[in-house]
Amino acid sequence: MNSIVIYGSRHGNTRRIAEAIAAELRRRGRVQLLSAEKAPSVIPQNTDLVVVGGPTEAHRMTEPIARFFDRIDRGALTGTPAAGFDTRLRWPLWLSGSAGAGITTRLRQSGAQVIAPEMSFFVAGKYPVLQPGELERATAWAASMADHVEARVPADIVG
Repeated sequence: MNSIVIYGSRHGNTRRIAEAIAAELRRRGRVQLLSAEKAPSVIPQNTDLVVVGGPTEAHRMTEPIARFFDRIDRGALTGTPAAGFDTRLRWPLWLSGSAGAGITTRLRQSGAQVIAPEMSFFVAGKYPVLQPGELERATAWAASMADHVEARVPADIVG
């Protein structure tokens, strides 16, 4: 399985979640872990899964993630399994918003086949830090997506 995990991070929390996701996906195959600023504008055709995440700020995704989506062509992810996530305070959605929702919308607009609802990982504090158990939740979420993708890929291709 070939996966790409793309993230934006301001305080390092989203990067840590992306690293946990990439570590789990690495157990299943090759993974590229890229900041949104360094992510390519063309996603390789042999990509089996794309995961994009960023922090929620002002109810939405941050500029680096938005610019990533602006760089890729509409339809660039056609048929590619994908999912979006965010990090945010554990507030009601109407109060905090969710970058994951916007990321998932942009994935769909790029033609991706979204295989999981957007996921939020929670932070707390004035200088936000991940809440206990969030890295483990990220690992479990990545495993479930990998299972889904591997079930779609013929066994002789998985290797």
